[in-house]
Amino acid sequence: MKGVIEEIWENYKKYILIGAGVLLVGVIIWVVTTKSTQPADANALLSSSNETNTASSQSESQMSSMNSTSVTSSSSASSESNAYIYVDVKGAVKQPGIFKVKATMRVDDVINLAGGMDKTADRKHINLAQKLTDQQVVYVPIRGEIKGAPTGTVEAQMDTSSAEPAPTDAATTSSSGTTAQAAGSVNLNTATKEQLQTLTNIGEKKADQILQYRQAHGKFKSVEELKEVQGIGDKTFETLKSQLSV
Repeated sequence: MKGVIEEIWENYKKYILIGAGVLLVGVIIWVVTTKSTQPADANALLSSSNETNTASSQSESQMSSMNSTSVTSSSSASSESNAYIYVDVKGAVKQPGIFKVKATMRVDDVINLAGGMDKTADRKHINLAQKLTDQQVVYVPIRGEIKGAPTGTVEAQMDTSSAEPAPTDAATTSSSGTTAQAAGSVNLNTATKEQLQTLTNIGEKKADQILQYRQAHGKFKSVEELKEVQGIGDKTFETLKSQLSV
């Protein structure tokens, strides 16, 4: 047997060595490939885990932001509903006066607090659905006090049936381009907001103040009573009195 093996070795030694070398090289290549693949797979798994964690963090952040916005909106709405304002109710109501009300209330609500409208009230010329504001004057007119179709607003409609049209006179045109009324032609008790603004140095704000004074105190008893309106001093009155009547 030993002789047979020695004979095979002698005859096929070259081929046996070549085969062993090839086998050894194959084993080395397999080992190297396996080691290089394992870290790559581990890195891929780690990257996938990081992406999942990042997506989860972003989702949690978005949910937190949405919850914060919801809480803020809810807090703001709650704050508004709990806020209080003061409103002055005048005119044809049973119990006129100043009322402390919630900021979300309407004109109808505060009129009810004032005992409701009396029998002389003109319901057509007041907007009961209007939202209240702090320091607002709610004036309920009596029937016949306001002319024209109902619009839901009291201002600029106080008995305009007898108001005379404004004459146009190039000599009385102010620097703003608005034509002033002729002497005595603006009736303080019937003039609209637009007519009041044609007076010298009377802008939108002062016109509103005149209307508010008229609503609160009734008709002007004299031209001089205009000085009782806030913002109308002696100097302003002297400029206006020739253009006014009652």
